Amino acid sequence: LYLTDGQPRSIKYANTGSGEYDDVPIYDSPTKYADEKMYLQLKTGLNIGFFRLSLQKYVQAELAFQGALNTVFQGFGGADNMGFDGVFFFGFNTRFFDMVSVRVGLQHYSGHYGDETLAKLTGQSGFPIEYTRDNNLLVGLAVQPVSFARLYAEASVPMTNTWMHPAIHIPSFLIKRTNNESLHDQEARSEDIAPTLFGDTYKAWILNAGSELRLPIRNVGSLLLAFDVMAHQDGQTKHSPGGYDEENPWELEYTVGLGLEFFDELTKGCARIMITYHDGRFPLLNYFYHRTKYFAAGFMVSM
Repeated sequence: LYLTDGQPRSIKYANTGSGEYDDVPIYDSPTKYADEKMYLQLKTGLNIGFFRLSLQKYVQAELAFQGALNTVFQGFGGADNMGFDGVFFFGFNTRFFDMVSVRVGLQHYSGHYGDETLAKLTGQSGFPIEYTRDNNLLVGLAVQPVSFARLYAEASVPMTNTWMHPAIHIPSFLIKRTNNESLHDQEARSEDIAPTLFGDTYKAWILNAGSELRLPIRNVGSLLLAFDVMAHQDGQTKHSPGGYDEENPWELEYTVGLGLEFFDELTKGCARIMITYHDGRFPLLNYFYHRTKYFAAGFMVSM
């Protein structure tokens, strides 16, 4: 990753006695590494089908578990680990007529700071804010009307009885599993911030949509053009106590990609070489409050 704007240089802390989320620097000098732009992102994932049913090409369905790990390292100063994410999905994948795919299930998001990053923050009061969404209900739809084009969209929202963090993002309808009381109010007390009075429309939705276009190149593979947009309703909170307003806009992220894709008809595997541009959040869940812009050169293998 080559950042053109928005280098993460602090971590938000809660329960510091200020009634706010305090920004704690992760470097011991305001200028240390300030001009560094390179980061390394590594991602891996899998899909396991536990039970599959196929009626020729009319309907194909499976009960599936999907898991992914994502991590980012500095490309400088000892290549310290910034953090890592775990994302898990359990539900149903269904494909109709080899054209329309649907998935419905529960998805878990969990962000964690890297030990090397936290080690720089010893002696701080309070605790660092982490991003967690346990068992969001997720519904996704993908349509491939022709072999060279694919459109997709997904929506996820927290279940009523769940776990979520930080408090400023937690809708008022969520309850804590252990005592069936308002999760938002309890977490706000834990973080020492004032409870937020949310409007009825605030559900902490996450919406995602995009498209892929493949242009075959004889004896080489395909030229891949991709566009992705993500909308976070929690952007209406400004990620700070007292920042919520029903009129605030949702936070948007944009990613555009161009690359070459190589597909193996025998194994159904593929490889991609991609150049992408991203305008949105830093690519780690716990850094949701850091807006950034970067170019990325990447290589992906799928089997």
